[in-house]
Amino acid sequence: MRRSMAWMNVGVLFVLALAASGAVIAQTTAYVTNDLEITMRSGQGNDYRIIRLLTAGAEVEVLERGDEWTRVAASGDTGWVRSLYLQSQPGAVERLSQANAQIERLRGDNRQLEQALSESQTALDTLKQTADALEADNQRMQERLQEADEGLTLADDNQALRKQVIDLERQIADLQRENEAMSTRGQQNWFLAGAGVIIAGMLLGIILTRIRWRRRGSWGDL
Repeated sequence: MRRSMAWMNVGVLFVLALAASGAVIAQTTAYVTNDLEITMRSGQGNDYRIIRLLTAGAEVEVLERGDEWTRVAASGDTGWVRSLYLQSQPGAVERLSQANAQIERLRGDNRQLEQALSESQTALDTLKQTADALEADNQRMQERLQEADEGLTLADDNQALRKQVIDLERQIADLQRENEAMSTRGQQNWFLAGAGVIIAGMLLGIILTRIRWRRRGSWGDL
């Protein structure tokens, strides 16, 4: 029984080896050569029906690879193509197309970067203009604040001067009142002095008159 199982395992391995020698099962990507257009057939041979044509450089999915024929899938169709017309790398045409596409993508990216750079530069210029305007406003505000401070100082000085003027006016008024009072007292004194002189003169006249009358009376008695 054990010998039978061993021989069976050997047989299975032998069959698998034979299958592997005829075809390799894999799912990879291959490309049609650049030189020609090939046919996809329904079987492994030129007698089988043509399913479709594959253009040079076309990409196909490898389903089963053999020495002469390879089973591939392309655009929803499955069939067999000659193995020698397949290659693992894209052909020159495909690589050129991919390179051109990459160049176009890079150009598009470059245009986008240039546009973004231009927008950034515009935004930067706008910010600089705004900063300059704010700086000018700040300068004007500083000047106004300085003028306001000077105005407050002048106002304080003016207030002090006004107070001094009021004090001087009060002093002048007091001096005027005192002067008027002194003038009034002086006039009164002059009036009194004049009146005194007049009265003294009158008294002196009366006295002198009496003295004269007395002398005349005395002379009459003689």
